Amino acid sequence: MAIAAVIIFGCNASHAPVRSGAESGKDSSVERIRISALTEFVPNSAVSGQIQIKALVELVDIFDSSVKAPCVLRFELYEFRALSSDSRGRRLLIWPDENLIDSDTNDEYWKDFLRGYEFLLPLKFSPKQGKKYILEATCIVGQKRFNDIFKIQYQP
Repeated sequence: MAIAAVIIFGCNASHAPVRSGAESGKDSSVERIRISALTEFVPNSAVSGQIQIKALVELVDIFDSSVKAPCVLRFELYEFRALSSDSRGRRLLIWPDENLIDSDTNDEYWKDFLRGYEFLLPLKFSPKQGKKYILEATCIVGQKRFNDIFKIQYQP
């Protein structure tokens, strides 16, 4: 009986094709974002004596690879609050959104050799030596939001 079923129906199993997020109509292939450990305080070359943050943000796909994608990025800086479930203390700064939807603007911030986006974020205050801060990045891709926080310490 089983042999007759194999002869009639065959032994090939039907499998649905595997689709990536982009093919199946999802917003993008971005699954999360990561603020790189290369993020640091640096001198502002345009204004003598002023400090800025050089932030490197990676958009990461399901394979944990950095990808380039149209998005909007928002950066916020907080005081570091120790011994708390939420290390973000008082918000010190929020920068204007970086709109990377346009391909020319996207290319301007994309650093291919780093596989991420690099931003120079000017500060409106002088950070204190040895003080810790929290940098938060929020990425808006289509209808989805992703965010990451990064503890950064000022060491001149």
